[in-house]
Amino acid sequence: MNKNFTIIFILLTIFSMVKANDGFKNCNVLGSNVTMFDVQFNPDPITAPETSTTNFKISGDIGDFGADHGNIFSLGAYVTVQYRSNSIGVDPYYEFPIPAGNKNFATELNIATHSSVHQEYTLEFNIYDGSDHIGCVMFERSGFKQ
Repeated sequence: MNKNFTIIFILLTIFSMVKANDGFKNCNVLGSNVTMFDVQFNPDPITAPETSTTNFKISGDIGDFGADHGNIFSLGAYVTVQYRSNSIGVDPYYEFPIPAGNKNFATELNIATHSSVHQEYTLEFNIYDGSDHIGCVMFERSGFKQ
């Protein structure tokens, strides 16, 4: 009985760590845990390719991943935004630095949808601190805002 309670508590804790637009999915890499990670974007679904920009508000917390350097983001920290829709070819990928020296970060980005993004796509957001994967969240969508 106590073992079941522990498992339920862990699952509830994990799922409460991500705040995002509706329909998000956790996309852990190599079993890493998702820390506090918030991704909001407008419009949802994103704008049609080359029409205007989508506004992304991304924030996160390094959690316990930065223990070797004081639980703060280091100089090599960055957030990635990737549009996955091509089974063959290269998907658009963007990388933005996270300011070093803080436990938390927040950034606002305006990105135009690349012409290579298809109607069925996945938006994937990752936080890295050097080679440490801090968190990941993705959104599967169909269609564009015209």
